[in-house]
Order: sequence, then C-alpha cells, then structure tokens
Amino acid sequence: MKRTMASISSNKMSNVLLGLLSASVLATFGTIFYHFVDTSYETETAIRATADEAVVFQGVYVRDENVLTYSGTGAVSYRISDGGKVAVGDVIAEIYPDESAIEQKQQIDTLQEKLDTLQRISSPGTLEQAQPADLSRQATQYYKDIVKGREQENLRSVSASRQKFLEALSMYQIVVSKGAISFDSQIADLNAQIQTLQASQSQAVGDVVSDASAYFVSHVDGFESQLNEESLSDMTPEKLNDIIQEASKGSNASADGVIGKTVSNYDWYMLGVIDNTDLKYQVGDSVTLRLISTGAEAPATIQELRSTGTDGKVLAVVSCETMTSDFVQNRTERVEMIRGEYEGIKVPRNAIRFKDVEETTTDEKTGEEKTETVNCRGVYVLDGEKVEFRRLDVIYEGKDYVLSSLNAGDGYLIQYDSIIVEGIDADGN
Repeated sequence: MKRTMASISSNKMSNVLLGLLSASVLATFGTIFYHFVDTSYETETAIRATADEAVVFQGVYVRDENVLTYSGTGAVSYRISDGGKVAVGDVIAEIYPDESAIEQKQQIDTLQEKLDTLQRISSPGTLEQAQPADLSRQATQYYKDIVKGREQENLRSVSASRQKFLEALSMYQIVVSKGAISFDSQIADLNAQIQTLQASQSQAVGDVVSDASAYFVSHVDGFESQLNEESLSDMTPEKLNDIIQEASKGSNASADGVIGKTVSNYDWYMLGVIDNTDLKYQVGDSVTLRLISTGAEAPATIQELRSTGTDGKVLAVVSCETMTSDFVQNRTERVEMIRGEYEGIKVPRNAIRFKDVEETTTDEKTGEEKTETVNCRGVYVLDGEKVEFRRLDVIYEGKDYVLSSLNAGDGYLIQYDSIIVEGIDADGN
C-alpha cells in the first residue's frame, strides 16, 4: 500500500498531539492523585474571634471615703451589706445592748426570710404562671451561677444564686405534684417561732444614719484619710507597693467606735505600675477597667503616666466616673486595663506565608492605573482540590495568632476558609 507524504506527515502530527494530550492528561490525573493520596495537609477552619489589647496590674483605689463611728458601747447590727447603696436618712446600722440581742435578731431575720420564700412560691398567682420546663431551666442556670460564684470567690453572688435555685426547685416540686406537695405546715411553724422570739427580743438602743447618698463598706483599712485626690501628686511606685503590702494583711475594722465607711463621690482613681515599653498607652486614652475577681467593668481615662526610672515601666493614674458596688469593697484589686477590643478572623501564626501579588492602584488625581508587584502577608487555603493564596488584612497581633479583617474584600481570607497550617511551604508547595 502506497502512502503519500501528506498522510505520513499527518500521522506524525497526530502522534505528537496524542503524545502531548496524553502527557497533559497524565499530569492532571497525577496532580489529582497526588492531592488525593497526600494527607500531609493539616487545616484549620477560619472562624470569627475577638481579642483585647490589655495590660494586667495590681491596682490601688483612691476614693472620697468617709469613716463612720458610734459611741463605742453596745454591739453593732448592720442593716446594709457590704457594697450596698444608701440614701440620705437610711439606717446603716443599729446598736444593741449586747451580742446575744443581735444573735436573736439574726435568728428572727433568717426565719422571716424562709417564711417569705415559702409564702411567695406557694402563692396561687405565682403557681398559675409557672411552667415546669421554665422552672427546670431556671434551676439549672441558677446552679451554674452558684458554681461560677464559688470559682470567683464571690460569696454575695453564691448566696443570691442559691436562694433563687432553692425557690425554682421548690416551685417545680409543687407544680409537678399538682398540689400533692404543700408548705402550709412549715409556714405555720415558722410564724410561731418568729412570734416567740419577737416576744423576748431586746430593742435597739441607737442607730447610725447615712447623711449622704453613698455606697457602704463595713471595714476600714487606715488609708481613708491618706488616699485622696490631693495625695495623687506625691504617689511613687515605692509608696504604692507599701500600700499593697499593708492592705494584703487585712482591714483595721477593730478600731473602737468604727463601724465602716461610705464612698459618696462617683469620681475615683486607680493607680498601678504597668509596662509601657512599646508606648501603646498614652495620656488621654479611653480604656476599660475590668476586675479580675468579678469581671465587673467601667470606662476610664488615663490621666497621667509617670516614669518610674525603670525602662518601660510607668506609674499609671487612671480616672473613672462610674461607681458600682464592685468598685468600693477593696483597697487593692487585680485589674485588667483594656485599650482596645478587636473582632476578626483568627489565623495561627504558623500558617502565615508571604507571596508576591500583582496589585493595581488608581492615582486619585490623574486617574491613571498602575500595576505593581507587592509582597503580601497571607495564608494558603484548601479550596476543594486546589491550593490558593488568600491575603490577610491584619487588625490585631497576638502572641501566637493574628486577627484579619472580617470584610477585607476579594482575594482576602474569609470566614470558614480551610487554612493550611502544615504541609505547605512559602511557595505554596
């Protein structure tokens, strides 16, 4: 059979194209197979997270405090708990002839509290609105609050949560029993006990009344007259440390005739030594003070930053105009001072890579477009079988992670991307 040159040439070309096609197919399948069998990629889902830029220090309160006294004879029974708010004319404490009279009064108060609780949860109006599922959820939440309060050593919170827990549990029992459970006999017995104790109760021989709207604290520490706005200018790190050490030894509440103090001015200061080597904190900055013990927060302003003579260390004077019961009970407090709060996409530092990316910018004056190569910080993500580079718009830098903006735009990391944290080099291989 005779073959022409054209047919030979055509066959050769077909063989070449077939070879190239085969090589391309093999390469494609090879890539797919490689990614299928290669399990070295370790990924982490890009999720939303928040971070605080903050510094923690041992702070000292400077407040307008007024020491309260009485004649010094008799025993004191407090009507206001620590951190409680009082108005002008409110009775802060009552004076009784002796301790036994106070013990009897405390018995009556305890019994009365139990009586009030049983009467409240047994009220037909209350029970009509109660639903077992709601009561069960409430009891569960109050139990969690008890545990949290114990962890934070917040006894007031524990006591309040315990009371609510018992009420919710008792109401649940009454509702699910459909009237089979009743506290009528306990209510009658408590009434009888209270009446018996009241018949022999000694009366108060005096009282201590508030002369201003204020917060009350039952103990003093001896710094009430020393720590005020006038003393701020004389404060040094050494004096501050002495106060912290002295305050840690406990209060001076045993002084004759002293029953406590009131804090009437809502303006107060927090003093503490912080590390400001990187100059993140400046005079005039708005910050948030957060108590480590309770989590209570208050907005504040950095009033002054004094050099301590130690590199990077400064004495911070922070002013605040928000007063609550959480900020009156102690002289010193472990405090977190927050300068900024950030929300973004969390990226582990070990996943960050750098890559040259072409970027087109437009001159605002001329409208001329210019394309240039920029070395960008980003991460590689796994999109199906493909590995792609995503840029980062970093808004916060932590020790082992950064936060990237939530809505940075095209080409940037977005929520729920699969970030490759291991198994890829700087070139994306």
